[in-house]
Amino acid sequence: MARRFGAVVVTVAAGRRPRVVPVLARYDERLLAAARWADDRLLIGGTSSQRRNVTTPLTTSLSGGRDLPRLQIARLRATWLCEVAGLIGLRAFMDAAGITCSQRLGDLVAVLPSCGVEKAVALLGARR
Repeated sequence: MARRFGAVVVTVAAGRRPRVVPVLARYDERLLAAARWADDRLLIGGTSSQRRNVTTPLTTSLSGGRDLPRLQIARLRATWLCEVAGLIGLRAFMDAAGITCSQRLGDLVAVLPSCGVEKAVALLGARR
């Protein structure tokens, strides 16, 4: 995690799709505070086979009690995707292009150049 281009970004180095993810501005301070607290320790995930899964207990502890459903990583991701899609005007683009299938988006993205972190930060509303 670092400040770049006027925003906080998280680098996802491992996995199938390494990438830099701009943090939405309203979460900057909370994420930076968590990173300061963790210092050089990992917040969640990790690469050590000795490290236990801390994501499940973390999301369980953040759940709202007996009356609310348990937080789910897939649901959190879907919420983030919907918010980002709104910020970049995806619905307006889809409506204007007459696109109703996400496969067509994959076809488009395959021939588009990467926009880079600075532009992504600006588009996703992470810049302050």
